[in-house]
Amino acid sequence: MVTPKLCDISEVRPYLYLSGFGCITEKKLRELGITHIIDATNLPNNPRYEGIECLDIMVDDSLIANLTPHFGNAAQFIWDAQKKGGKTLIYCAAGISRSSSLCMMSLVLNEGLSLREAYYDVLDKRPFISPNLAFWRQMIEYECKERGQSTVELLRGMARPIPDVYIKKPKFSALTVDKTERMS
Repeated sequence: MVTPKLCDISEVRPYLYLSGFGCITEKKLRELGITHIIDATNLPNNPRYEGIECLDIMVDDSLIANLTPHFGNAAQFIWDAQKKGGKTLIYCAAGISRSSSLCMMSLVLNEGLSLREAYYDVLDKRPFISPNLAFWRQMIEYECKERGQSTVELLRGMARPIPDVYIKKPKFSALTVDKTERMS
């Protein structure tokens, strides 16, 4: 198995990719067949590429930033691209917090995964994701609002709360089933 690097573009689905800003070159975008980009860097004057649609999400990676209003727009942008046979790349500064949060929530909204399943799924493809605490709170609140409860909880009693997914590893997941079925 090849270990992904921070400067890699990680394939989450055949139609969905995740990375940091520093990984992106026009050559890589063309090689991967990227047709849509979600730019969550909040940096001005990022390059635009001919023939690639772009959705800008202007949110800082901070504990006071609100990413919630963008969950639906990002998921719809990805859904629309996928339905046209397109591929979407979501990126932020490092591909760790903002873009991973948007990627996870697109899986929750577009595929019906739980937040817990979405986290482990994206983590499996990009093992250094780490949404900031504010984004975790927002994703948990969103899942509670939409489904009546959340599959992730914040553990207290430490210097700062942490999501239980950082400690409780999955015993069995949809990924395990999928990999097992392909092997038989």
